[in-house]
Amino acid sequence: MSAVNTTQMVKQLQSQGAKISVAGAPTLKAQFIVEQPKKFRLTAGLFDFTATEVDFGSNEQLAWLWVKQQADPAVIFVRHDQLATTAARHYFPIDLNWITEAMGLVYLDPAGFHEGPFEHQNGSYEVRTRLQTPSGEVTRRMIIDNRFGWVLEQHLTQANGQILASVKASEHSFYPRYGVSLPHRVQIQLFPGSEYQMAFQIDVPRYQINNNVGDANQIWTMPKYDGYPQIDLSKMNPPQATQYAPPTIQQRIPASIPGANQSRIASPRYSSDLLIR
Repeated sequence: MSAVNTTQMVKQLQSQGAKISVAGAPTLKAQFIVEQPKKFRLTAGLFDFTATEVDFGSNEQLAWLWVKQQADPAVIFVRHDQLATTAARHYFPIDLNWITEAMGLVYLDPAGFHEGPFEHQNGSYEVRTRLQTPSGEVTRRMIIDNRFGWVLEQHLTQANGQILASVKASEHSFYPRYGVSLPHRVQIQLFPGSEYQMAFQIDVPRYQINNNVGDANQIWTMPKYDGYPQIDLSKMNPPQATQYAPPTIQQRIPASIPGANQSRIASPRYSSDLLIR
């Protein structure tokens, strides 16, 4: 547990030169900023000089999502304290703090309910944790490298066996100043096996750790885009479908990305706190 929880030394994390890949779509230039415990911001566009295409973020009060190329585009949002008790839980069934854990800042609560470690394949072990989410209790299966403590996989599963999300992390590098290892490739699947399944990959060549991320008021304020209304998910009606229905995703995305099953784990190494690969 202590090997995983060294991530608490990272208070702020910022990607540089990141890219998001989706099967059948152009690769997007991306920037990802995290300020623990609840703040994150992911923005992406086709090129450095073009407008933003995706804006996904969270501050201490609420979370928002905006995707430019949609049939009925809007800035959708929900307050954290309304997520579990309103229709919003049908659209965001996962605790949004999990986004930062997916990017490598994993935390095992010492007061939580954990099982394991159990021996797993290829020199790794498995830890299972029960978590409370907007959709109810889920089990998180975490696959951890038994030598370096890298979190290689995370899987969130409901009691009925439905998988809400899966993450595979690879190409880790070690940052001795903070005693933490971070992945430079993260493959994420949401709602695999359902009609709303999504899959994408984030590649991060380099990170900045615990540095000033810029204008906090601008970064952590929900954006306003001209011509795009703001829709409060807590006031929407539940979807009639039994599956969870992300409200702004109109196009089904294949659940696999070419090369997604390949594992390329880098040995720990260090050149500076701003690691250039």
